[in-house]
Amino acid sequence: MDIAEEAGSPSPLLEAVMAGRSMDMERAQAIARDIAKPDYTLGQYFQDLMATFPELHLFGLEGMSGDTLEFKRDVLYGGRVAGDEFQRTIGAFFAIYWLVRSAIDGKHGFCHGVDDLWRPMASREGESDKARVFYGDETIWNHFQDLMLDAGVLVQKKGPKFEVDSETTLALLVLTALHDVMKVSLLLPVVQKADAPYRGYGEAEVIADHDLAIFYLIERYPQLLPSLSSLKPDLQSSVQMVLSGLAFNNGWFVQAEAPPGAVLRGIKAAITSQNKSDRQVSKRDLSLYFVHWLTDLAGAEPSPLFGCLKLTSQLPLPVLKSFMESVKYIQQLAERTETEVMESYLKDRWRNHQPPVGPLPSGPEALVKTRLLCMAQGMATQVLEAFDKLSDADKEVLSIEMSRTGTENQSFSEGFVPACVRDRLAGPAFLVYYGPAFLQRMHNDSPLRRLEILTEIYRRARKLWPATTDQAGNFVTIRIDAITIQEKWSSSDPGLLLLRMSSNKQAVIERKPEADPKTTNVKEENTEILFAPDVLNSPDGEDICSQQEMINRVSNEMLSAGRWYRKVAFAFLRRAQPGEIITTVVDGKEETVNTAVDGDYVVQANTRWKENYILSYATTSAAYDLATPLEIPHGREDAQQLRKDGYRCYRSRTRIRALRATEEFLQRHCPSKKFMAKWGSPCSVEVDDIIAAQVSASSMVTEIYRIEKTVFRETFIPEQK
Repeated sequence: MDIAEEAGSPSPLLEAVMAGRSMDMERAQAIARDIAKPDYTLGQYFQDLMATFPELHLFGLEGMSGDTLEFKRDVLYGGRVAGDEFQRTIGAFFAIYWLVRSAIDGKHGFCHGVDDLWRPMASREGESDKARVFYGDETIWNHFQDLMLDAGVLVQKKGPKFEVDSETTLALLVLTALHDVMKVSLLLPVVQKADAPYRGYGEAEVIADHDLAIFYLIERYPQLLPSLSSLKPDLQSSVQMVLSGLAFNNGWFVQAEAPPGAVLRGIKAAITSQNKSDRQVSKRDLSLYFVHWLTDLAGAEPSPLFGCLKLTSQLPLPVLKSFMESVKYIQQLAERTETEVMESYLKDRWRNHQPPVGPLPSGPEALVKTRLLCMAQGMATQVLEAFDKLSDADKEVLSIEMSRTGTENQSFSEGFVPACVRDRLAGPAFLVYYGPAFLQRMHNDSPLRRLEILTEIYRRARKLWPATTDQAGNFVTIRIDAITIQEKWSSSDPGLLLLRMSSNKQAVIERKPEADPKTTNVKEENTEILFAPDVLNSPDGEDICSQQEMINRVSNEMLSAGRWYRKVAFAFLRRAQPGEIITTVVDGKEETVNTAVDGDYVVQANTRWKENYILSYATTSAAYDLATPLEIPHGREDAQQLRKDGYRCYRSRTRIRALRATEEFLQRHCPSKKFMAKWGSPCSVEVDDIIAAQVSASSMVTEIYRIEKTVFRETFIPEQK
């Protein structure tokens, strides 16, 4: 039988490879007992690991596919285990070895690696100066030692001496052997009928997330993992708690990347579980989790013989210290809420920041400033200065959106966030994934420009997920990989950015580097135009202002000097055909071109030019009373044709704020007399035309467009004061 088709197992290949295998318990206990002995070498340790933990040989499948795999169990035990994931796992094992031996030779190995005879080196030719600084930093080594003591890996005896606790160390070794084996994609489990649904995966679905995949096997099929099933029940429980019970991303917390509900809910639930069948998480469990997290990070570079390069040469030492100092806050979750713990952490980070950044802020912008400080890290001072230069509208967006907690019935303290956030708990909150990287690696952008774009990410995300009270306890992930870690990007790059809803829990930024924003239609359902370059060259050499830049330029004047108008005329509407192209022509001049998508409406204005244009369903339903269609006036000469074409008559309820485009106004705000419409096409404006704005309930300008002056006079009247 083909192994991949064998029924009744979540991972038939894993079951077949591990059949008859077990952890060598005697040898495993010897590793844990001898790991800190002066004469126990790293080379012997490596040999013992490979002979003890059968799961390590699963990495021999790394890089294979189901089409090319010839299943021969003996091949997996013949040494083909040199892939990157295997190297990273061995790096984590080596980090454990060096940490428990820091008083002997561990610091040298951790910082500089070993020579060809497995001996720790005092230095390595060509290595970064950071490694030498790391070696001599007593603060970080004290952090490591305290964590190992809290986890029970080390036990303090009389005086300054420490001993290794062999049972806790054994649990840590098993944790390390299991954690990343599901990165071998051939082993990923399929959700069985009895388990469906499982954390969002349905029956027969492959669990593609490697962390969730190992969680699934540990929780439901531990017998498939020999090293786990060989442990005593209490040690199995510790391993299960760390790998399947906590689901905590320390980076999200330390860098204030996520709202408290996103980053702390899982670990809080594990700590406070009242289910008697669950083993409650202790401080020791939490500390063991962080030891595992630390060693996993230490081995992240697939070159274990060169030491823990990720920590000693790549991650800034102040950032690592912040990670280590965060542990004490997580331990407070047994007595405090997720939001209280995060607020305490943010305030302490502000107070202890070097160089000092002034007194702890208060008021509606306080929370967002403390989060930005943590997100920006080494760029904190510049980013905070840039925040003060943002428009009031942008400050308000960031202050509101970054203050949402994503937890039911929780808010940050009064006087630390906007009152409207506390008065009406709403959601979902947003986790801007890779937001810290966006503020740390700015390339050609200024800090102010990056904050403006971050604001727009939140603004557009909120259009996709309107804030409601029933979603206060939820969060949505906004992935911005495309403009952070995938490749260098700055706002001067050509092409559009789209924010596309990929599921009800996630949106992603997509780059359109080849698209011409002046001619390409990018209007789609569940998609927002996030960004177009500030200045785009038109064929005649003129410059075209982007929609967002136009909003930024005119918002203050619009809100202070603009007047409210209401549309009084009716219009004729019909459902658009997806792909239908509509050209808007007024007085013989082409205004704009747009392409319809599913759900759009075509509007024929009730003006002398009978111009047509496209509106989305959301805009149409807000602008017209769709529930009460009117009769098309029989006196119209085109009444029969309108009915034949499928048009119906609707009364408008559009309300706008508007300014007249004087010559002086255009010179200040739009000298080319062209700007990009919301849907990605250029729009021309002339002197005495009307600049119209859609304004939200919170007095924020969300869209700018142009209305031809004669059309405006025929269809709008000023509101009475």
